[in-house]
Amino acid sequence: MENDDFTQEDFTFDDESSNKKKNPKGKKKNKSSGFQSFGLSAPVFKAVVKRGYKVPTPIQRKAIPVILKNRDIVAMARTGSGKTAAFLIPMFEKLKGHDPNSGPRALILSPTRELALQTLKFSLQLGKFTDLIATAILGGEKLEEQFSNLHAHPDM
Repeated sequence: MENDDFTQEDFTFDDESSNKKKNPKGKKKNKSSGFQSFGLSAPVFKAVVKRGYKVPTPIQRKAIPVILKNRDIVAMARTGSGKTAAFLIPMFEKLKGHDPNSGPRALILSPTRELALQTLKFSLQLGKFTDLIATAILGGEKLEEQFSNLHAHPDM
């Protein structure tokens, strides 16, 4: 963390269905609850929309603004809740664009090869409209290919 101040924020969620607010009389929902409320750059927002996301999940609503403020978080949510997008979206915002003069600027550690490849695939989809470069370094793969990938100066 950047400073010694530590603030614990509540990232505890009840069942997602119980968090949904009733929409009386069929009124339109406030658009500020969507991804546009995060102030995302055009390339990232375009990828989010193209991916089919309309409204952030509870973990995304809580995590993205905190990460965008350069705060560290530890968050936990069930499978399929949008955790990966909750950290990838602000990561793309923070990295801005490709820097060919530096090495990797973001590191994602995954406990399994399958999760690493799934995260890479999702990173490529969300980063489609940016010039950021992502690669996966995996155990058991040919070292030559992985060194070649690193020589391309990936951002993540």
